[in-house]
Amino acid sequence: MSEQVITATPVNAPDILRNQPLSRQVDVNLETNILEPVSHTYTSAVGGRTTFILPPKGVLDAPNAGLVFEVQCPAAANLTCFNYANGGLGMIDRITARCGGTIISQVELAGQYANIKQQYASQGVKEGVLDYRHLSSNGVELSVAPAKLAVSSITQEFQQIYNPECDQTSSFGRSYNNNANNAHQTQISKCISDTARQSPDVVIKLADVFEIFAENKLPLMAMAQVEIEIEWAAAGDAALAAANVIDSPVIDALIPDAAVNAAATKLQQGILTMSTPNLILDYIHYDDVEREKIYAAVNSGGGMRLDFSEVVITRGVNPAGTGTAGGGADVNQVVASNHILGFAQKEVQKIYVQKAYDLRSATGATELDADDNEVKTHRNILKNQFKSTQIFGEAYNFFINNQRVYDKDVENPAVAHDYLSQIGGMWTCPKAYFNTNNYNANGMKELLDCSWATGARNQDINQGKTHRYLAGSNNYIGLSLEKYREMGTVPGNGTRIGSAPIEFNFSRVAVAKSAGNGGAASSSNAEVDLTFFICYRRSLVIRQLGVDVSDA
Repeated sequence: MSEQVITATPVNAPDILRNQPLSRQVDVNLETNILEPVSHTYTSAVGGRTTFILPPKGVLDAPNAGLVFEVQCPAAANLTCFNYANGGLGMIDRITARCGGTIISQVELAGQYANIKQQYASQGVKEGVLDYRHLSSNGVELSVAPAKLAVSSITQEFQQIYNPECDQTSSFGRSYNNNANNAHQTQISKCISDTARQSPDVVIKLADVFEIFAENKLPLMAMAQVEIEIEWAAAGDAALAAANVIDSPVIDALIPDAAVNAAATKLQQGILTMSTPNLILDYIHYDDVEREKIYAAVNSGGGMRLDFSEVVITRGVNPAGTGTAGGGADVNQVVASNHILGFAQKEVQKIYVQKAYDLRSATGATELDADDNEVKTHRNILKNQFKSTQIFGEAYNFFINNQRVYDKDVENPAVAHDYLSQIGGMWTCPKAYFNTNNYNANGMKELLDCSWATGARNQDINQGKTHRYLAGSNNYIGLSLEKYREMGTVPGNGTRIGSAPIEFNFSRVAVAKSAGNGGAASSSNAEVDLTFFICYRRSLVIRQLGVDVSDA
């Protein structure tokens, strides 16, 4: 999931720690350590905290360090599963690395950030590797309808793609329940048990959430005490009814039906317990001669410098629309906002923007289960908060060092997709996950939205869960400020921000629906929450008595 780039080689480091092939033979011993935490607590309603202290020995093969954990659902087995977007990654709210008490790297909303990064993986890696590790559900299959075989009819829906967890079809495209109510069950191997050691394990590479782990090997033998602190996300709360859950890493294993502009019948609160997690660490042990080179570099006057990427989040709000719903015609209103992101004097590499309607405001609560052409644009019961919604009529631009990045605002989703792909390679997802053509019915026809019987198409909105919940849910904004993507964290490869802060302009069309189109319950007037993930270069200098971290 980590980007394959050239990372900055450590300064004043022996060749065994440089990010380049060795030109000589070196004998090493490898050790794998299953590390237990020094402290661990988890309460479903508020989250928890786990702390690991890494043994000060050898050189840590940081890119391959892995976190393993398991959760249970005490209510009963197989009632819940992890969200479809990033699976167990959603359990990590914040993760911090310290050395000698000094924070060297900290990532907030780590599960959401990792979810963004994994979108650059190929579809095969998502399904074959990440879904297995994280218990997410990124599968895509093709459904061919029986219409042409049976009656030679031709429709736009003759062949559509679907997520096999959302929709199950027979070999000729009929849903297993045909045209009856069509609730679906997530496959049992991904469901959470009520008994310890019977739920599937989640395996997360620390490099997927920590850039510093992806880019460097850490000489723990010559460093002050290194600790990893994980703050876990809250899940279900006994005081919160299942119908009111909107933020959680877990969802109902049973995917319910839902009428237009109506809430799906959520049955599970998603209350969890957690077994004690552990880290799987690989250490590289060199001979005495190589170890002395590492000690000499650390103990030298300038220390040993590692360059790495850090990610910081900040938030903004695009205001609510003021149009009155329930009249004789829809009311469209352009709502614009400007957001000051700061980062003066820092070398910024890339920026991601996540967008979602505010579901906690009064307007958002009214629109909570709104549909737009049978797509749930507000609450998403399969992804919860781990989504970025395509907002109707959106346009954006950045200002860097008082210069407009684009000569005109970006309105075309194909152009926005290209800019997003410039950051880490191709942004990989079905077209309609990213672009719905402003929720135009024909623009989403590639996603399963109907059922078939004896060769005839029978519209059934409850059958196409892929169309209902995944259309337009993977629409992030991205800006690359690197000169060469392949050069990664090499100093100077990013863009140094001067005294003027980074600015982001965003506009969208708020729609107040007419009475005939559903009124306030189907409108899109609610505030839009914007979450910015800003990646910039930092330097870590390892010294004899500790570390120094700077933005230089």
